[in-house]
Amino acid sequence: MKILIVAPNWIGDAVMSLSLIQALHQDSTLCGADGKPCEIHVLAPPVTAPVYQFSDAVRAVQVEPFAHGKLQWGLRRQVGALLAERAFDTALVLPNSLKSALVPWFARIPKRVGYSGELRTAVLTHTLPKPDKKAKPPMIQWYGNLGGFDAAALQNPMLNVAAGLRQAACAEFQLPPGFLALAPGAEFGPAKRWPASHFAHVATEFLIQNPIQNVVLFGGPKDQAFCGEIVSLLSLDLQPRAQSLAGKTSLAQAVALMSAANQLVTNDSGLMHVAAALNVQVHAVFGSSSPHHTPPLNAKAKVYYLNLECSPCFQRECPLGHTDCLKKLDPKMVVDQLGPASQGV
Repeated sequence: MKILIVAPNWIGDAVMSLSLIQALHQDSTLCGADGKPCEIHVLAPPVTAPVYQFSDAVRAVQVEPFAHGKLQWGLRRQVGALLAERAFDTALVLPNSLKSALVPWFARIPKRVGYSGELRTAVLTHTLPKPDKKAKPPMIQWYGNLGGFDAAALQNPMLNVAAGLRQAACAEFQLPPGFLALAPGAEFGPAKRWPASHFAHVATEFLIQNPIQNVVLFGGPKDQAFCGEIVSLLSLDLQPRAQSLAGKTSLAQAVALMSAANQLVTNDSGLMHVAAALNVQVHAVFGSSSPHHTPPLNAKAKVYYLNLECSPCFQRECPLGHTDCLKKLDPKMVVDQLGPASQGV
């Protein structure tokens, strides 16, 4: 059995889709006559493709050449023709857009599965009705449904970084393992972003309590200013032990470095899911989003959520203008739960 996964466009969603991929890989009914597991390929946009390179269940990753938000009918037809040569049996289309379902259609994959919507019935052979939006089921179950798996068959997402790759990444950025990682960005919008002063408070307490360890801030280019603000809030004697890598790493480098972290303090973000899949101790702050819908998935993860009457609103910006769900979440709650720093990973 050869299966094509059309991947989502968000890093966190890509990580959560690994539960589906792992279930497919372990499904004995999809094994060949020789007992080998099904062969899983992933078609992914550049932003999420590196996630799948760290999954032991994925055979190959093909990076989409499409421009974001563009239909590009002819280019999708070309990619479909190339994929047709690989003779896939099934395609599972994880995004909900029409354009995401076109490549499997052009590739003439016999079974094409996805949720209904955006006039996709003509290009999918099997459509599932979307669950009620208000219900907001866990995302791993949302994806698991596409493969016919119930909750019992879905394991937490897992990413694997080889020791040599981790060591090389730490050497490149001159980082000793065991640091406290911060992921203060929120690509979706400011309603998911804990205040800079709160992150700075956690970093300060960690550095004081662990005099030979460092704090490392992760994020994309858009997070550089916010990460810089957090570092600037630290006392002058602590600032040399805090380093911002926002915008300075590729996603693959960030994954490798995150595997060397002792703990991560984070908003509900893609890097939260990356760290959880690496089995790093995660401290996840939730505001406008729901820890039921997109929780960090490992046994060590800790969630901080006030569950105010106005949350979760799932808005990019606070509709009430105060963001109390985050501002009133005292950083001491996180500081009190920080475990001791390790000296190596």
